[in-house]
Amino acid sequence: MQIRLQTFPRLGDVTTVKAKKQSIMAVLEVPPHFASEDWQVSLWHISDGSDWSHLNLAAIVGEDKPIDLDGPESLSKLYFRADVPFKSSVQFTVRFRHACNAPWIWANQEYGIEDGLIISQDTGFTTQSLEDLIPNLGSEWTVSTLRSQAPDTRLWSLTSRIAPSSSNKSSFKDIDIGTPFNHFQKWFALVRTGIPWLAPRKGFTQFALDKGAILCSFSNDAGRNLVLLAVSGVDDILALFQSTNANSITLHARNDAPTERDITVLVSEGYEVDKAIAAVVYHARSLIWKYSESTNQSPQFNISTDFKPQWRENWYDGLGYCTWNSLGQNLTEDKILEALGKLEQNGVNISNLIIDDNWQSIDTTSQGEPGWLEFEANSTGFPGGLRGAVSKIKRSHRNIQHIFVWHALLGYWGGISPRGKIAEKYKTIQVEREDDGANMTVVDYDDISKLYDDFYSFLIQSGIDGVKTDAQCMLDTIGSASARKELINSYLDKWSIASLRHFGTAAISCMSQFPQALFHAFMPKIRPPVVARNSDDYFPDVPSSHRWHVWANAHNSIFTQYLNVVPDWDMFQTVHEFADYHAAARCLSGGPIYITDIPGRHNVELLNQVAALTTLGKSAILRPSVVGIAMDPYLDFDSGALLKIGSFHGSASRGISIMGVFQTSDAPKSCLTALREFRGVTQAVSYVVRAYTTGRVSNPLQFTDDHSPSVITAASAKGYEIYYAYELKSFSSQQWGLVSVASLGLVNKMTGCAAIESSSVERNTKISVTSKLKALGVFGVYISSLPKMTIDDNFMVSIFGHPVPRHTVKISSCADAVLEVDVQTAWKELGLDSGWSNELEVTVNILGI
Repeated sequence: MQIRLQTFPRLGDVTTVKAKKQSIMAVLEVPPHFASEDWQVSLWHISDGSDWSHLNLAAIVGEDKPIDLDGPESLSKLYFRADVPFKSSVQFTVRFRHACNAPWIWANQEYGIEDGLIISQDTGFTTQSLEDLIPNLGSEWTVSTLRSQAPDTRLWSLTSRIAPSSSNKSSFKDIDIGTPFNHFQKWFALVRTGIPWLAPRKGFTQFALDKGAILCSFSNDAGRNLVLLAVSGVDDILALFQSTNANSITLHARNDAPTERDITVLVSEGYEVDKAIAAVVYHARSLIWKYSESTNQSPQFNISTDFKPQWRENWYDGLGYCTWNSLGQNLTEDKILEALGKLEQNGVNISNLIIDDNWQSIDTTSQGEPGWLEFEANSTGFPGGLRGAVSKIKRSHRNIQHIFVWHALLGYWGGISPRGKIAEKYKTIQVEREDDGANMTVVDYDDISKLYDDFYSFLIQSGIDGVKTDAQCMLDTIGSASARKELINSYLDKWSIASLRHFGTAAISCMSQFPQALFHAFMPKIRPPVVARNSDDYFPDVPSSHRWHVWANAHNSIFTQYLNVVPDWDMFQTVHEFADYHAAARCLSGGPIYITDIPGRHNVELLNQVAALTTLGKSAILRPSVVGIAMDPYLDFDSGALLKIGSFHGSASRGISIMGVFQTSDAPKSCLTALREFRGVTQAVSYVVRAYTTGRVSNPLQFTDDHSPSVITAASAKGYEIYYAYELKSFSSQQWGLVSVASLGLVNKMTGCAAIESSSVERNTKISVTSKLKALGVFGVYISSLPKMTIDDNFMVSIFGHPVPRHTVKISSCADAVLEVDVQTAWKELGLDSGWSNELEVTVNILGI
């Protein structure tokens, strides 16, 4: 008999709560023919170190049950709950059976799930001393108390000195920091995977890193979090955390300067881990800014020449296509034209084209990595030159608004070929690479700006208006201390200036998650945000990589959300086992979306869920205004639990909370999610929750003093689900009682709520719901009294004041409280024109109030 079990708080995890009493809920999913059995659930627990005891959980019936928005299921859900009082902690597990005389089934034996641990925050504890939090703090550190810019947190800095470089070799130093809290319950870190990327690591009471980390967070048995950030990019310092066999954390630092330097670690403490992370990042940004100002190393942007004010949406609001996985390494203009033709034949309307690697003229005669020869495209694949290829593309595909080309920051994977035109024209030097020991030719400091200005001018003359600048991490492979000091920040700054001057924001920074770039280039907010790749590549042919790819991006965004970047979760293919999974994750990311489909293999139905047509006929993606992040940094990937990605759309005071749930294993899972877990929700407001794939909506949900409504969150057959929490506006009506309404956005799009530019609800003789939308689709409005109403008697719908055709308005087949308006069909049939604007205004009037 198939039985699934879930609990809230979750078994096998450490959960921190504020109260001294916790409601523990269990959900059994059983075959329908067994649902009527006399099911019993018993909680076994240790409260505050006492002996084990058991408590029977009571069955939950009626409106107290969690909200279930799943579609028809083969299993029935049974709910049980009990309140457990305690002072500091509760360790627990559960057992269940289907009858009084049946044997008990224990969760740990049946499912291999460890006990759960609930910890009450020790809010009475206060400290001004970092030594209280790290009792064995290393003696080489100087501790300074700082003012935190994040609420409810404390902040310190640790500083020590490191010797100068000598004989053109960097100096290195390892300094022990100590064991956070002397003992911790769980930890999270972001480590360097190879040279270019970040990835998450996590564990429980044993701290073990396989690679150096830039950020570490620890949670203790009092519910407090200690966050450490290793500062790089200041004074030619590179710093990373490492673990020890003594369960402590150390710092490994490198100094490229010929003078003694300071090493800095920022440490914050708070009950909410997101605030503690914000505290160290905010202060690091101020350190980077002060350092750049004092050393005159910050990029100097000239407002009059580097910026061209214009009104238009961001380029990354359009759907893109990249040639990398789709067309392979033998790239030619014919292959690109064929691929674009197939897209158009299949009705795929892209706005951005990225011509990836293998268009350049490179020196293939060298023994090592090829070097860059000249600006012009290789004659084999592009016989008419880059300009000729771009002209053909633009003549044949007028829907394409932006064309990008790929290049490495240093030219190509092997830098500059010493035998080419570039080496003849620009001053070059040879540097030794630490990763492979090879010598590489690069353009020297004096000519970096000239190289980028000349190359980008050539690209613009060829019809190119954007660049994907890859392999930026190669700067960190340079071995010589003097070359590192002179070139790393200089290349980062001069590329930033040149790309902004020539292309505005139409640039993608790739393979740039190495510490110096993260701090020096991405922390200061002195230019418009740059699109930056957020993780390692998308690998379509590696089955084990797909769930991890989404997991890594969501966790990396916990840190990168604070940087001056738009996170790019990389391309994906729409005809693939994990296509829907990747598509949903990209929609939640808040970054660009571009596909890399093999020509002729396109899932148009999926793309129609990702993108929408604007009133001007362009294809737009619907990006939430807040980037998506993993909601629990400490959750273990190998636990098989659902990954929750939280996002938000709207203003700080009002908006729509979005939560995606993603399977991390083949086994179907569901989990209990409290409404308070949704980003941006407030207890003073009522909400309605909607599920994307099923279209089902909850009844109005309200917080009580000691209770947050719960939702059963579960992935669909495609491995994901997206939930939206909409704030309700409520009005009393003599005829209908309390009427609650909410604008849902475009309900046929994964992040259709992000199509809402603004929305208002007014009440006079009628209730008017007016929404400004950035794209066309099926517009939805939640109306609590809709099941008792009729469309003909109670509604008038208009676009810009023009009544829409009656057949474009209906009640949703998935939810009888959702009114749907096919705005795209109505717009076409009415023959409307928005003029210069991308927006349209839809008004739903509720009559007879």
